[in-house]
Amino acid sequence: MTELVENALNRFTKNIIFCLTGEQTDVKGLLVKRHIENLQTHGDFSFPNSVKSWHDFVICDQVSDKENITFLEAINKNPEDIVEASKNWGLPVCKVKVEKARIYLFLQRSLAIPVGLLEALRNNSNISLRILRKCSTVHLDPLCEDNNDITSLRTKYVKNVIENICAVHNLNSSVFVTCKSTSKREGYSRVLCGTVLNAKTCAKETIIVADDFISKRQNEISLIAQHKYGVRVSRDSKWKEFIEHLGESAVAFELLQTKPSGAVKINFDNCAGGSTKGASFVLYNCARLESIIRTFNENVSKGTYPALPEFNDVDWSLLTDEDEWCLIFKYILGFPSLLDVCFEIKDQSCEFRPHHLCSFLCSMVREFSQYYRRVRILTEPRKHLLPVIFARIYMLKILNDALKTCLKILNIKSVSQM
Repeated sequence: MTELVENALNRFTKNIIFCLTGEQTDVKGLLVKRHIENLQTHGDFSFPNSVKSWHDFVICDQVSDKENITFLEAINKNPEDIVEASKNWGLPVCKVKVEKARIYLFLQRSLAIPVGLLEALRNNSNISLRILRKCSTVHLDPLCEDNNDITSLRTKYVKNVIENICAVHNLNSSVFVTCKSTSKREGYSRVLCGTVLNAKTCAKETIIVADDFISKRQNEISLIAQHKYGVRVSRDSKWKEFIEHLGESAVAFELLQTKPSGAVKINFDNCAGGSTKGASFVLYNCARLESIIRTFNENVSKGTYPALPEFNDVDWSLLTDEDEWCLIFKYILGFPSLLDVCFEIKDQSCEFRPHHLCSFLCSMVREFSQYYRRVRILTEPRKHLLPVIFARIYMLKILNDALKTCLKILNIKSVSQM
């Protein structure tokens, strides 16, 4: 069956399982683990090298000395067999590190990078179209519809994100989203949203209503902007419009970054530095990416840089910085896997996890910010420097698309400048 969202990392996992066991199976869990840290030293994937871990695939009665024999020895394979088999995969393996307890796999980065970027181009485009064309079977409890309390606001945000997650995966399940424990709808899977609590009292917030909460966050952001840019911020219409958007985004992010069924504790006395930092930092780096791409395009228009070459003419082997591989592997190649864990539907029960999108974005922009501070992307237009500029611009354009796609699913508008 064709994947609704292409996922090269999932296909790689299936290829590894088939290579090791000869079985076409979708193995869940951590038999083959995708790494999110120490990629340079521990590789991109690993799997246990013990017969016990693979007992479902190895006939233990036929294996003598089970305690001392490794899994690879039991199946009569060696690391070179994995490297050779992977030459026919989309993501080939260039190195296998063997330890007694575990096998570590290192992808051939120069070949994996274009595979991941091309897949992401298709995925981001398809996901955006699905969100635009969504035909919703997700319904909000009418008891939450007209309420102006913050818990009902959170429920509305969750409903909108669930709607987008369903559109991305072409899910037709009937879902009923409510914050009332007594509310149900026949034939619908229910998502019950947790209460918004005042962190000081640990009780449900009933005094500050939703509109006041949004205004509070907008005022906090405005004060910070005035401190940094001057009093004109409070008078300029474009600034005011931008701050309104940023405040609404901050509230949405704040209410969505906790698991829907869990309660959210809000510190209403907190300054914007803490309460809005997540959304602000994500949008700030969204604007930073847009600025890099815009500056590159302006330099092309001026004749300072040549136009970007065709995708297949880019030398991807020039993306050798470790942060570049982390951005591609974890956030471009890893985006479809994130979308897979954002929902789970079984019979009449369902679970949606929009908080994973928030965590993913925070982690992505933190690593991009680290890369941006350390690496000068738009260098002088010397002939020997242009190929790496082209490769980096392609990478950042696709990373930016993934970031904006994630924001679309969260129903948060991206920004082009801060």
